[in-house]
Amino acid sequence: MKLVERFCLAIRHIPWLERVDWLWDLLRPHYEKLVGLIGQHGLPRKINGTDQLLILPRWREVRESYEPDVWKTVMESVSSGDVVADVGAFIGLYTLALAKRVGPSGKVIAFEPDPESFASLRSHIEMNRVSDRVELIPAVVAARNGVIHFKAGLASGSHVSPVSGQDTHTVPCVRLDTVMANRRLDILKIDVEGYELEVLEGAIELLQNIRCCPRSIFIEVHPFIWPDRVITGKALLNFFVTSNYQVIDANRQPVECIDFRWGHLVARKQKLGGTKAQNA
Repeated sequence: MKLVERFCLAIRHIPWLERVDWLWDLLRPHYEKLVGLIGQHGLPRKINGTDQLLILPRWREVRESYEPDVWKTVMESVSSGDVVADVGAFIGLYTLALAKRVGPSGKVIAFEPDPESFASLRSHIEMNRVSDRVELIPAVVAARNGVIHFKAGLASGSHVSPVSGQDTHTVPCVRLDTVMANRRLDILKIDVEGYELEVLEGAIELLQNIRCCPRSIFIEVHPFIWPDRVITGKALLNFFVTSNYQVIDANRQPVECIDFRWGHLVARKQKLGGTKAQNA
């Protein structure tokens, strides 16, 4: 299937054919049918050169180079038998790779509230035959249990909405402390489009329980979405400090503030008696 895709892309990008829109409009429906037929059991993708996955034809535009630096850091932190929570799993690329790495003795708990993304996530789990080690939860991870307003249908940009509206609907929301009560969690990954602090506030008991807490937390922060960037940034860092985590950036340098840029942070649990990394 990769050869077919590459051949079609090569033709599509021949300079003198690129702008022949009428031709591509004519051929596109036939190409869609061909890809759907050939890829009905999944299209192969080797993500970042390390993880062989199968994806649905509708997601064929997913590139094999996918957040390579973050991917490498996350995957190198996972061991066989680990329990991992993927909060904001989207269509499941990380979930799949993590599930293969934790093995039959491990578990990945994937949270995804967007109905369309969750349907693809479920299909990808089944297609890649890792249902035995993945727990799927169609809910927002929040600071409380109940329901919450959510803007869906925006692919990876779907997000919690502060108010209801014609473009929102209600979805379940759960606390990690509830889902993970009396359960161990080794790795926590969070990608929730600006809702980071609420996820952590709903996990305060877990993060402070030395017997069950994750040793590493990988979190994508979106300061430009936060209503008050300064206060939220300080609160986020202070939360990690009080839970005895050291926060570092992609260059493994301590993070002392979160500015207007978005990016990925890593929080590592410190050993008892260790030095705290920040003063927020």
